[in-house]
Amino acid sequence: MSAVNIGNLRTDAGRVGVGIAGGRITHLGKLDASSTLNLDGAGCWLLPGLINAHDHLALDLLPPLGNPPYCNSVEWAKDVYHPERSPIREVWHLHHRERLLWGAYRNLLSGVTTVQHHDRGHWRLSSLPVRVPPYRWLHGVDSTLGGHYRPCRTTPLFIHCGEGTDEASYGEVSRLAEVGLLGAQTRLVHAIAIDTPAIEMIARSGAGVVLCPASNQFLYGQTAPISALQKAGVPLALGTDSTATGSTDLLAELRSARGIVDDAELFSMVTSGGAKLLGVPELGKLSVGGPADLLLLDRPKASNTVEALLTARPEHVRLVVVRGKPALVRPPFEPLKSRLQAVRIDGHITWLTGLIASLLKRTHQLLGQRLYFGQAIEPL
Repeated sequence: MSAVNIGNLRTDAGRVGVGIAGGRITHLGKLDASSTLNLDGAGCWLLPGLINAHDHLALDLLPPLGNPPYCNSVEWAKDVYHPERSPIREVWHLHHRERLLWGAYRNLLSGVTTVQHHDRGHWRLSSLPVRVPPYRWLHGVDSTLGGHYRPCRTTPLFIHCGEGTDEASYGEVSRLAEVGLLGAQTRLVHAIAIDTPAIEMIARSGAGVVLCPASNQFLYGQTAPISALQKAGVPLALGTDSTATGSTDLLAELRSARGIVDDAELFSMVTSGGAKLLGVPELGKLSVGGPADLLLLDRPKASNTVEALLTARPEHVRLVVVRGKPALVRPPFEPLKSRLQAVRIDGHITWLTGLIASLLKRTHQLLGQRLYFGQAIEPL
């Protein structure tokens, strides 16, 4: 995409324009009329692209599975993982790379530009329409399931920990420390079964916690002790988990978490705070010279950016830019749809990056007509 300016965008500081060129934000402020392409933002709210700190991308076509409550994740997995039965059988007909792509679209449709994928690495991760930063992962403290994706010196380690309500779950933080896995690069996912001594250990270690309230409430009837974690100064981020247990999308997760977490803290968890926990602190914020990962929301009645985000639904997403390139386009931003593919989502035209048309065709052949993350997506 050549240099683009989008003006008349709403921020907490008033109306601004944003310039994009070379994958970066070139300016924030008065519209630069000398740019190659100038667009009217129609009063949409300007936000950084959202951060989903926990997802299993290849599982995001599954419906909610199981008959909760459960004592822990192992009990849930034994109950629901039957690949020879519906609905897993049908979804597994798709290639793993195709299911990863659907997981990426699930995130893109709700304004997510960066996601932490909790599963084995795959070549497709580098070509998804959203960012997947380098990571290390373990399924659990004593699990043999684990691996990495393009690790580097500062790659964070994501691990399910304290996901349950039984005695074994409450012992997992101590076990992490015992085997040398509790440190400043550790990211505990779920952390439901943690008491005061465990919280103190987490805080001293410098580790962070990824919350998945909707998934936790569905499976176990409770979630992490969020207030205690905040008081201890533990860095927090928010994740959806997969659709097999969690919300349909990150916007739904945010709405369900309101009242559990302060609005300003929620906003941070899916922007700058979430980016820091994923090891990509340059993301999740708007700054001149920074990466052009942007989200435009059509919420004209919102009084500020936080309210605009926390009351938004996927249909309010008008434009998503990843690495400076449009990845999702809706009116009035049609001039940015070049090289994107058109589909109908709940009857309204949307242009998406990637091979969405061929993916839809193949998915329809294998799974039939269905909703995707609560939305009807159909080829034109």
